[in-house]
Amino acid sequence: MELRNDSTSLSRNAQQLVVEYRHGHGSPPSYDPAWQPLFGAKVDRIEINLANRPSVATIWFPESRWQETLSGILWGDMIRIRTDQPKAINRTILFSGFLTSFLSDFCGGTAEKGTGFERTAITCMDYRWLLGATSFVYGQVVRGPDDYTGYGTAEQSPKADSSIFASGKRCIFNFDGKPNKAPTDLVLTGKCSTPIFANPKVAQYWTAREMMRYVLSPLYNLAYSYWPISDPALLLGLSHADWDSTLNNICVEGLSVLDAAAVICKHLGWSFREDPYNNGISALTFFKAGSASGHVRDDDNITILHSLHAPAVGELINTAVAEGRKILWAMNLAEDIAPVINQPVGLGIPDRFEITAELVPAWLDSELVPDTSNNNANLYFDDGDLEKEDNPNQYTFYKYYHPRGSEFRRHVGRRWALNESGTYSPANGTYDRGLPFDFATVIASQYIKDDYGKRLFAPYNRQLLPCLTVEKDTLNSVGIKVEFSFDAGATWQVIPGEIEPLRDECGAYIIAANLSALRDQSLGVITGGTLAGIDLNYWTSICDDKLNARSFKDGQWKTRMRVTAVIQMDQRLHRFQTPSVASGSPFHHSQLYDFSEKYGLAKRTDSSVFRDTTLIAYESPDRITDWFDKHLQTVRDANEGMSVAGQFTLERLWLGDGAGVPAFYLGDCIENITGRNYPLSAAMNGGNVYPEIIQIIYLPDKQMMKLITRDLRYAEVHL
Repeated sequence: MELRNDSTSLSRNAQQLVVEYRHGHGSPPSYDPAWQPLFGAKVDRIEINLANRPSVATIWFPESRWQETLSGILWGDMIRIRTDQPKAINRTILFSGFLTSFLSDFCGGTAEKGTGFERTAITCMDYRWLLGATSFVYGQVVRGPDDYTGYGTAEQSPKADSSIFASGKRCIFNFDGKPNKAPTDLVLTGKCSTPIFANPKVAQYWTAREMMRYVLSPLYNLAYSYWPISDPALLLGLSHADWDSTLNNICVEGLSVLDAAAVICKHLGWSFREDPYNNGISALTFFKAGSASGHVRDDDNITILHSLHAPAVGELINTAVAEGRKILWAMNLAEDIAPVINQPVGLGIPDRFEITAELVPAWLDSELVPDTSNNNANLYFDDGDLEKEDNPNQYTFYKYYHPRGSEFRRHVGRRWALNESGTYSPANGTYDRGLPFDFATVIASQYIKDDYGKRLFAPYNRQLLPCLTVEKDTLNSVGIKVEFSFDAGATWQVIPGEIEPLRDECGAYIIAANLSALRDQSLGVITGGTLAGIDLNYWTSICDDKLNARSFKDGQWKTRMRVTAVIQMDQRLHRFQTPSVASGSPFHHSQLYDFSEKYGLAKRTDSSVFRDTTLIAYESPDRITDWFDKHLQTVRDANEGMSVAGQFTLERLWLGDGAGVPAFYLGDCIENITGRNYPLSAAMNGGNVYPEIIQIIYLPDKQMMKLITRDLRYAEVHL
């Protein structure tokens, strides 16, 4: 029997579609083995959608009353729509999915003769709907202590098929830019192997492909019985080199499996579709946005280019039809400069610098009153002496300067500040600890001043942040380092004691209850003055400064505190690109992009006490601005052409004509309009891109189909 193919004939027959179903039993359902024809069904519309948006088919029953049961079909039954070729190999499956709703409506039509109607219909969604409705990603699949042989020993080895589910962990790939993929995959017996999570200290980086393998694996696919994606690594498109890319901070916690897949694709500039096949299995196909090339589809060309034909004025269409051209019935095309972005502006995270700087006492000198009575015996008491006292509150040291004292002066001797906003300077009217801290003394001019020497920071309160310098073994930040000096800064020492950073300004607060417990590590004594010969500790040192009427702002105090920490400043990486000669608009269109997670300036300054040590620091690379500029240039090149998008209505259903596959797929592009010799292209990265098909609508009643397109300027750019 010869197959009917009238794609090159003016005399065309309507292309018939067959609706079939498989009835489900139980919950969750199991299905009859064979497809059965759904008699009386007429396809109204099939909407083929992109990525995580399911395709939808609407089927109606013209001979049925709205209240009648439809051939025994029920919610959840499998539905597929195909062409009517006798041999299965020649049939095109246009839709395969599940019945999700019944639609009934009628109108009496009393207002005008012939307006009454009754309508019964069903809507169906494809397999993506079921996967999205049943399967969500959260937590982490990891190996626990019992998932290793010889756990904790030199012979420790992971068990290939053993793991636990850590529901309290969030599913974030390469969190904070650090690897968190286990070196050894988990084997899912009878299905596939899949990458899983691990402690960053022993982990590897996730590639985009491994992320996709994880979210689509049987670990999360709760619709596996109906859509068995046994090995996601084998899905068409995932072998492309783009999927070797490492993406950081990809959070899919709480998303459906399909939404998670869409997030990963978005960062890579890819998308996906669901392709139903003649063998009854639907599969996800991944393709790179804008990669359509050639005119023959194969595994290397997943998406291809098409030409549509709009007859020239006065042209007879006989020749075009005979040549098999795809004739346009209608077209809506928009070529628009409004969405152009030819001067993108990028912002990074605010600049951060690791510095070492001295702090100022954040209390008034008048609030510190040392008790030198009884030949200095009441100056201070250690904890053992205080425990022996029935009423320690009788002593000034305890009453005012101990947390349990009745009139505790919480700031005195305990609060030290950087004075970055001038709170402790004369301009404030209360304190006089010298001028506000000048960041230009610890940060290189190129980062902190303009070309005219003007300082580019304002007197804001800030916070001390953990150092960029990391520990040698753990590679964790060394934190915030606090040091004391009792000889006016000649030598510095770390004294064990409870100290925490201030929350409302840069500084440190001594929590230790007894300030005299912060002892000089060299076990020195005070020389000269009222306290001569007394053991040197933090408390006796500040008392000595007070009793000798030394001025802090004049640099006379012997007691000092300094910190080494990170300071976040008021400037950030701020880059932009100007329009190129290929710009589609005469104006400069700007768009602000926040790239705080990708780019930022982080430097360990020469002032840091760690500068001359062997410890390394997590600093931003010297080429960070070059990378930033390249990223913005890519954004500009992808968006500076005018938008070319449209809706194209074809005068027949291009369903494959016996080839077993439809002529158009999502991701294909429209290259030009022949007949009018009208190219459809936009400049991008020195080449051309074309309107991409993002939706296909089949209208069997009208024997027409619509192609909805967008231009590729909306594709996500990834570097």
